[in-house]
Amino acid sequence: MSRLIVSAGRRFGRFTVLFFVVPALIIFCLWMSLLDSHPIWFIASGFVAMPIATTALAFLFGTLFAGFRRSKVKGISEAEAPGLWALWRSVAGPRRAARTVVVLEDNLNASVREERTLFGLLGNRLFLTVGIPLLAVTDETALAAILAHEDAHVRNKDTNGSLNLAEFENGFGFVFEYAPPGTTISGSLLHAAIGWLSESFEREEIRLSREAEIKADRHAASSGAAEQAARALLLLATADVHFKQTVHDPLQHELRGALRPPRPPLDRILEAVGQLREPIFLNACARKAWASPDDEKSTHPSWAQRLAALGYTEPPHLDPIAVTALSTLVSSSTGQRHIAEFDAKWTARMEDYLQR
Repeated sequence: MSRLIVSAGRRFGRFTVLFFVVPALIIFCLWMSLLDSHPIWFIASGFVAMPIATTALAFLFGTLFAGFRRSKVKGISEAEAPGLWALWRSVAGPRRAARTVVVLEDNLNASVREERTLFGLLGNRLFLTVGIPLLAVTDETALAAILAHEDAHVRNKDTNGSLNLAEFENGFGFVFEYAPPGTTISGSLLHAAIGWLSESFEREEIRLSREAEIKADRHAASSGAAEQAARALLLLATADVHFKQTVHDPLQHELRGALRPPRPPLDRILEAVGQLREPIFLNACARKAWASPDDEKSTHPSWAQRLAALGYTEPPHLDPIAVTALSTLVSSSTGQRHIAEFDAKWTARMEDYLQR
């Protein structure tokens, strides 16, 4: 049953709720028919029929208005990152770039998601998120391959994991926002009704995400730049291994028993980038990334699996990048401002955490 519902969610998106609403409507109509002929049964069954009807109404409300509100996320302007905008425009095309919001973040990643406001009647927007650490460990050529990967997610319609399935889930989220479980009858009934679906949703989202990553990798390589796609993927993999060993693991150790927030991670990451300029160290990290085991619960396949999908049976040799994308694609003042803001937010968050 759960497979059928998840499959319907992938195919019909938010309109999958009709599979729930129609039976509820039939029950409601049968209940109303008892009003004249069997008033006692009408009153007795009302304790079941009314919550079912209100839950179905909440479902329809969520279907209609999930995604109605436009996101308030503000990205960086073209004046702040002229090179990054120009690169995205060359990869995605001017029409797709025109409806994109480019956002800088503090993680080693790039991602894209799509927002369809009111069924797309108020327009579709893309949110391209690019991490400052990613810009610091790639050059323009490598970043172009990564952006081609993100553009492939849009072309393959698998943004947000699976756009239809994501919108189906957003319908639930919208209802729970206005009818919280535990405080409202409708929310509690709906939560109880779909609780058993959560594991199925999670497994399907992981499966779809892993498939989407391989498809996007192959798309990025299909334009004749297979070597550059593999190089970009491996640069990202080496940085991931390096930052885990030199930044994230030591930072977790320092936070145990700390009285004050330690040095913020982004500051450490930008310092650790220098070690990746050494060819021997860089390729040693690449081999460690290749040997990393696959985590079946991760939304991404292992680095070795992704490179194998591009035809590699061992990690290719890497030459260190000469000039970072961070230095050429984003204005210096914009980069410094965002780095300072990210460090300040992390420090404030850790101060609150350590004071508890």
